[in-house]
Amino acid sequence: MAKYFVFSIDDGTVFDRQTIALFNKYDIRGTFNLNSGLPGFVWYLDGQPIERLNLEVSFPLYQGHEVASHTLTHPDLALCPREEMYRQVNDDVMNLKRIFMRDVTSFATPFESCGDREAEIIREVPGITNIRLSEVDESFAMPRDPFHIKVTSLNIDRALYLFDAFEREAGTALFVYAGHSYDFALTDSFGKLETLIRRIKANSEIKNVTMGELPPLIF
Repeated sequence: MAKYFVFSIDDGTVFDRQTIALFNKYDIRGTFNLNSGLPGFVWYLDGQPIERLNLEVSFPLYQGHEVASHTLTHPDLALCPREEMYRQVNDDVMNLKRIFMRDVTSFATPFESCGDREAEIIREVPGITNIRLSEVDESFAMPRDPFHIKVTSLNIDRALYLFDAFEREAGTALFVYAGHSYDFALTDSFGKLETLIRRIKANSEIKNVTMGELPPLIF
């Protein structure tokens, strides 16, 4: 029985450079969820500046990895009227397709308040074949459909802890790690990310896939 591991990394910040360098070193492919409407935007977390990349300039960085929509400007979709929610996703998809010159089929929800209402609207956007929610489910179970894919872990320490159980899982299993490259930077945990990557690569039963590759494999 197959085991699938997905890295789903949000926000497209300057720290993606370090994450992608590690992914490339070990031939790992990730899904990077990007906001095309916030080029160069800077905000502060725990007093540290977090800068989004200008995708029009930085697009070569993501070669070999999946780029996915994360909305145009990262609003809380639960607070958006239907029309604005659709625009946020559709416009972002169109921008990313133009910038990267490839199809964009995956979407990851910003914040943690997206549910069935949001999923039903987002799945109407042309080209979207799957949605990663922010809800956590540590069971390694298959999602009910491609538009309700839950996260297994949002924390690298928790991911390393859960990985033991993932390796022991007897049947088909799914592990979705979701987070931000700045999480690794601010907690000095790129070394822990590398440990997780090496464990994935060391287990021949585990297949690293992108979010866009996942639906045909499990549905």
